[in-house]
Amino acid sequence: MQSKNLYFEPLTAVHADALFPILTTPSVLAFIDPTGETPSLEELRAEYTARARGPVNLTTPDEKWFNVAIYLKADSPIAIGRLEATSYGEWGEIAYLLGEAWWGKGLAFEAMTWWHDYLETLVPETQWWATVHPANQRSIQLLMRLKYEEIDPSRRPNLQSYDSGDLCFVLPSKRSC
Repeated sequence: MQSKNLYFEPLTAVHADALFPILTTPSVLAFIDPTGETPSLEELRAEYTARARGPVNLTTPDEKWFNVAIYLKADSPIAIGRLEATSYGEWGEIAYLLGEAWWGKGLAFEAMTWWHDYLETLVPETQWWATVHPANQRSIQLLMRLKYEEIDPSRRPNLQSYDSGDLCFVLPSKRSC
Protein backbone atom coordinates (compact mmCIF):
# COMPACT_ATOMS: atom_id res chain seq x y z
CA MET A 1 0.00 0.00 0.00
CA GLN A 2 1.55 3.25 -1.05
CA SER A 3 1.15 6.81 -2.25
CA LYS A 4 3.67 8.99 -4.07
CA ASN A 5 6.07 9.56 -1.14
CA LEU A 6 4.76 7.16 1.48
CA TYR A 7 3.99 3.54 2.08
CA PHE A 8 1.72 2.04 4.68
CA GLU A 9 1.77 -1.17 6.72
CA PRO A 10 -0.93 -2.60 8.99
CA LEU A 11 0.00 -1.46 12.49
CA THR A 12 1.36 -4.19 14.80
CA ALA A 13 3.55 -4.37 17.90
CA VAL A 14 6.59 -4.43 15.58
CA HIS A 15 5.97 -0.74 14.78
CA ALA A 16 6.11 0.38 18.41
CA ASP A 17 9.91 0.67 18.46
CA ALA A 18 9.96 2.94 15.40
CA LEU A 19 7.00 5.08 16.48
CA PHE A 20 7.91 5.39 20.17
CA PRO A 21 10.29 8.36 19.67
CA ILE A 22 7.54 10.23 17.83
CA LEU A 23 5.03 9.69 20.63
CA THR A 24 7.41 10.89 23.32
CA THR A 25 8.04 14.24 21.62
CA PRO A 26 6.50 17.03 23.75
CA SER A 27 5.08 18.83 20.69
CA VAL A 28 3.18 15.68 19.65
CA LEU A 29 2.12 14.80 23.19
CA ALA A 30 0.65 18.28 23.67
CA PHE A 31 -2.29 17.34 21.46
CA ILE A 32 -2.77 13.66 22.25
CA ASP A 33 -2.17 13.69 26.01
CA PRO A 34 -2.18 17.13 27.61
CA THR A 35 -0.85 15.62 30.88
CA GLY A 36 2.41 14.91 29.05
CA GLU A 37 2.44 11.31 30.25
CA THR A 38 4.11 9.01 27.76
CA PRO A 39 3.35 5.33 27.49
CA SER A 40 6.25 2.99 28.06
CA LEU A 41 7.55 1.07 25.07
CA GLU A 42 5.99 -2.08 26.52
CA GLU A 43 2.60 -0.32 26.87
CA LEU A 44 2.83 0.88 23.28
CA ARG A 45 3.61 -2.65 22.07
CA ALA A 46 0.59 -3.96 23.99
CA GLU A 47 -1.64 -1.21 22.55
CA TYR A 48 -0.54 -1.99 18.99
CA THR A 49 -1.05 -5.72 19.58
CA ALA A 50 -4.62 -4.97 20.69
CA ARG A 51 -5.22 -2.71 17.70
CA ALA A 52 -4.01 -5.43 15.33
CA ARG A 53 -6.37 -7.93 16.99
CA GLY A 54 -9.35 -5.62 16.53
CA PRO A 55 -12.27 -4.72 18.75
CA VAL A 56 -13.06 -7.06 21.62
CA ASN A 57 -15.82 -5.20 23.47
CA LEU A 58 -17.75 -3.85 20.55
CA THR A 59 -19.45 -0.50 20.92
CA THR A 60 -21.68 -1.49 18.02
CA PRO A 61 -21.97 -4.77 16.10
CA ASP A 62 -20.61 -3.04 12.97
CA GLU A 63 -17.45 -1.74 14.68
CA LYS A 64 -14.25 -2.23 12.64
CA TRP A 65 -10.73 -0.98 13.34
CA PHE A 66 -8.19 0.11 10.75
CA ASN A 67 -4.66 1.15 11.76
CA VAL A 68 -1.53 1.62 9.67
CA ALA A 69 2.02 2.79 10.21
CA ILE A 70 3.25 5.48 7.81
CA TYR A 71 6.71 5.23 6.29
CA LEU A 72 8.57 7.77 4.20
CA LYS A 73 9.92 6.14 1.05
CA ALA A 74 13.71 6.38 1.11
CA ASP A 75 16.78 4.20 0.69
CA SER A 76 16.23 3.37 4.35
CA PRO A 77 12.48 3.82 4.97
CA ILE A 78 11.64 5.99 7.97
CA ALA A 79 8.57 5.57 10.19
CA ILE A 80 6.91 8.96 10.43
CA GLY A 81 3.51 8.30 12.01
CA ARG A 82 0.27 6.36 12.00
CA LEU A 83 -3.29 6.53 10.70
CA GLU A 84 -6.32 5.25 12.58
CA ALA A 85 -9.99 4.73 11.78
CA THR A 86 -12.88 3.11 13.57
CA SER A 87 -16.00 2.44 11.54
CA TYR A 88 -19.39 1.98 13.22
CA GLY A 89 -21.30 1.27 10.02
CA GLU A 90 -22.60 4.50 8.49
CA TRP A 91 -20.17 6.73 10.36
CA GLY A 92 -16.69 6.48 11.83
CA GLU A 93 -13.83 8.28 13.53
CA ILE A 94 -10.53 9.02 11.90
CA ALA A 95 -7.19 10.12 13.35
CA TYR A 96 -3.62 10.72 12.26
CA LEU A 97 -0.33 11.35 13.96
CA LEU A 98 2.94 12.40 12.36
CA GLY A 99 6.22 13.21 14.01
CA GLU A 100 7.10 16.89 14.27
CA ALA A 101 10.01 16.55 11.83
CA TRP A 102 7.48 15.84 9.06
CA TRP A 103 4.99 18.63 9.81
CA GLY A 104 4.47 21.28 7.14
CA LYS A 105 5.78 19.14 4.26
CA GLY A 106 2.43 18.03 2.79
CA LEU A 107 2.89 14.47 4.04
CA ALA A 108 -0.14 14.49 6.35
CA PHE A 109 -2.32 15.67 3.45
CA GLU A 110 -0.88 12.95 1.20
CA ALA A 111 -1.36 10.30 3.88
CA MET A 112 -4.92 11.35 4.69
CA THR A 113 -5.90 11.57 1.01
CA TRP A 114 -4.62 8.02 0.53
CA TRP A 115 -6.34 6.92 3.79
CA HIS A 116 -9.75 8.21 2.68
CA ASP A 117 -9.40 6.46 -0.69
CA TYR A 118 -8.30 3.23 0.99
CA LEU A 119 -11.10 3.30 3.56
CA GLU A 120 -13.64 3.92 0.81
CA THR A 121 -12.76 0.48 -0.60
CA LEU A 122 -13.23 -1.17 2.82
CA VAL A 123 -16.22 0.68 4.26
CA PRO A 124 -17.84 2.62 1.42
CA GLU A 125 -20.08 5.60 2.09
CA THR A 126 -18.92 6.01 5.68
CA GLN A 127 -19.20 9.53 7.05
CA TRP A 128 -15.88 10.29 8.78
CA TRP A 129 -15.57 12.40 11.93
CA ALA A 130 -12.46 13.84 13.58
CA THR A 131 -11.87 15.64 16.86
CA VAL A 132 -9.10 18.18 17.36
CA HIS A 133 -7.76 20.15 20.29
CA PRO A 134 -8.62 23.80 19.53
CA ALA A 135 -4.97 24.86 19.78
CA ASN A 136 -3.90 22.36 17.12
CA GLN A 137 -4.07 24.78 14.22
CA ARG A 138 -2.11 22.52 11.84
CA SER A 139 -4.68 19.74 12.22
CA ILE A 140 -7.56 22.14 11.83
CA GLN A 141 -6.03 23.49 8.62
CA LEU A 142 -5.41 19.94 7.36
CA LEU A 143 -9.02 18.90 7.98
CA MET A 144 -10.32 22.03 6.24
CA ARG A 145 -8.02 21.35 3.26
CA LEU A 146 -9.46 17.81 3.15
CA LYS A 147 -12.97 19.37 2.96
CA TYR A 148 -14.04 18.51 6.50
CA GLU A 149 -16.59 20.86 8.03
CA GLU A 150 -16.59 21.97 11.64
CA ILE A 151 -19.75 20.84 13.40
CA ASP A 152 -21.29 21.09 16.86
CA PRO A 153 -20.03 18.12 18.95
CA SER A 154 -23.58 17.37 20.12
CA ARG A 155 -24.42 16.26 16.58
CA ARG A 156 -22.44 13.03 17.21
CA PRO A 157 -22.45 12.63 21.01
CA ASN A 158 -20.78 9.20 21.16
CA LEU A 159 -17.44 10.07 19.59
CA GLN A 160 -14.92 7.91 21.44
CA SER A 161 -12.05 10.31 20.73
CA TYR A 162 -13.87 13.44 21.94
CA ASP A 163 -12.38 15.26 24.93
CA SER A 164 -14.26 18.16 26.49
CA GLY A 165 -13.43 21.31 24.57
CA ASP A 166 -12.37 19.55 21.37
CA LEU A 167 -13.55 20.81 18.02
CA CYS A 168 -15.48 18.32 15.88
CA PHE A 169 -15.23 17.96 12.14
CA VAL A 170 -17.12 15.83 9.65
CA LEU A 171 -16.35 14.89 6.07
CA PRO A 172 -19.72 14.95 4.34
CA SER A 173 -20.40 11.58 2.72
CA LYS A 174 -21.77 11.14 -0.74
CA ARG A 175 -25.15 10.53 0.85
CA SER A 176 -26.65 12.36 3.83
CA CYS A 177 -26.77 10.77 7.27
